[in-house]
Amino acid sequence: MNPLLPVGRLLLTPVGLALRGRRAGEDRSIARRPELVQTGSARVTLTSTSFRAGGPIPSRHLAKGAGGDNVSPQLAWTRPPVATKAILVVMEDTDAPTKEPPIHVAVVLDPTLRTVSEGELNRRKEAPGVRVLGGRSYSGPHGLPGHGEHRYDVHLFALDIVPPGDSLAAVIEASAKHVIAHGVLTGTFRG
Repeated sequence: MNPLLPVGRLLLTPVGLALRGRRAGEDRSIARRPELVQTGSARVTLTSTSFRAGGPIPSRHLAKGAGGDNVSPQLAWTRPPVATKAILVVMEDTDAPTKEPPIHVAVVLDPTLRTVSEGELNRRKEAPGVRVLGGRSYSGPHGLPGHGEHRYDVHLFALDIVPPGDSLAAVIEASAKHVIAHGVLTGTFRG
C-alpha cells in the first residue's frame, strides 16, 4: 500500500464529512439525459463476476489513489434487441459531491460483444470492438474519505445507430432517439 494513502485519507476525511449532504444525485445521472431516453420497452440485464449487484466493489477495481489496482471489472449482458448497432457503456458516481456525476469510463462497443473481461477497459491500445471515448480508459472508484457510501452505476445503452465522435458528449448528442434498450448494474464503495 502507498504510505501516503493514510496521510491523504487523514487530511481529506474532514472535507468528506463536511460535504456528506452534497451529492450530484440521481436526477443528474446520465440515464436521465433527454438524449438517452429509451424509445422502446426492451431491457438488457447487466452482470459482473467482479462484484455482485448492489454489493461492494472489490479493491482490485478501485483507483490507485483509493488503495486499489485500478483494474476495470468484468461485465456481461444479455442479448440486446436485434436492431442494435452499437452499445454504449458508461460508469458514473451519482453520489460524488459535484455538480455532475463523475464519469469513470465511457466506451462504445460492437453489438456482437456480450462481455468485456477484467482489465479490458484499461488497455492503452483499444481491443477489437471497443472504442474508448474521451481518450480515457477506466478510472476506478475513489470516493472522498468520510463522505459515506457511493453508488457506482454502470449503464448499458443499446443503440440502433453507430454514433460518430470520440467524446462522450458527441456520442450522447448523436444518440438522441436511438436508445432501444437500457440496463444498469450498481456497485458500492465507501470512501
